[in-house]
Amino acid sequence: MPTRKTYDKGDPLPEEYKTLLLNLMSFQGDSEYAGGQRVMENMRFAPRPEEAYRLSKKVMEEMGHGYYVWNLMQDLGVNVDERIQELVRNPDNPDPRKVNVINGFRKENWSTWFEDWYDVGLFSTVVTPAAVAFLGQYRECSYLPWARVNVRIHKEEHGHLAFGVWATKRNIEFGGEKAREICQSKVEKFMRIGLGFYGRPSTGAKASEMFQKYFDYGIKTRTPEELQAEYMELLEARLKECGLEMPKGVEPDYDMRMGYEAGETVAHVS
Repeated sequence: MPTRKTYDKGDPLPEEYKTLLLNLMSFQGDSEYAGGQRVMENMRFAPRPEEAYRLSKKVMEEMGHGYYVWNLMQDLGVNVDERIQELVRNPDNPDPRKVNVINGFRKENWSTWFEDWYDVGLFSTVVTPAAVAFLGQYRECSYLPWARVNVRIHKEEHGHLAFGVWATKRNIEFGGEKAREICQSKVEKFMRIGLGFYGRPSTGAKASEMFQKYFDYGIKTRTPEELQAEYMELLEARLKECGLEMPKGVEPDYDMRMGYEAGETVAHVS
């Protein structure tokens, strides 16, 4: 990868660079907190005390990720108090003119994926490997404060993946072969989300118009194709650990925009 200019706290930032940086940071900060709100709703499915305890830890960490990123945005002149106020006052339908929450963490989409604890475990088993790959790239991004924060976030995302594997294996342990079959039947719907996490291809007719700008500035450091390869490797290993198989021919769901990028536009950040 070519050497790119880096910036640390207090360094003057080129205008376009700052706009692009805040675009991705706002989606990460707002969506991490909103994701914690959504995960908290899944507590109603917890079958045992230990499951409830471990899920509550994930909620705290997701909201913590939002807090870490908001602190960096505040250093860059963003009013983050307004962002948290919007999310806590309107958790089910926050105003997209005030916060940048990815489609997948909006309640009208999230609620369609979860009907039982099997889904809760599988989301972290099947989708979280995509977050591990996607967020991992930011540990090497050109804005050094964000890179340092994402070292901690990446480590905790690995913990969320471990939670998913633990929960899924427990489901199968308590439910036997019938439970394993239920889990297998649900893998594909979550895999579609995971495959769409890192955005559209970097080249070709379906290429993302925004990707090259992020990449040239070193804000994003890996191509969607590289992230997909890492995701598939992680996913296959974790499914095998759970005694599940990788489905074939699954198509990505890009509409959920799980990877903190609002299509081909730059979101409003104030």
